[in-house]
Amino acid sequence: MKKEEILEASKKENKKRDVYELQVESKGCQYGALSMLLLTTVFYCYEIFTAKGSNPALYALIAIYCSVSFGYKAIKIDRAKKLHIFTSVTWALVTIILIIQYFKGV
Repeated sequence: MKKEEILEASKKENKKRDVYELQVESKGCQYGALSMLLLTTVFYCYEIFTAKGSNPALYALIAIYCSVSFGYKAIKIDRAKKLHIFTSVTWALVTIILIIQYFKGV
């Protein structure tokens, strides 16, 4: 297969979207998720240390996002599969704990 044929097949596969554009979108989502996680952690710690109570539902939303994101990577990417599965399961457990806390009113 020639270089041009490979490029054309890649464009069709990506629905005429540039590979660079897909990478930028992916990085943007990663930075957005990391920012949400950091800000939510700041809010959560502030609530705990100021004795204002805590809102585990807020953190559960971020934890489920991380769990699903790493789970999807584990399914789609062969490289670092065990790490992605471990991370996904860990975030899923954190999500479950936070949901239980939320409904118990802790």
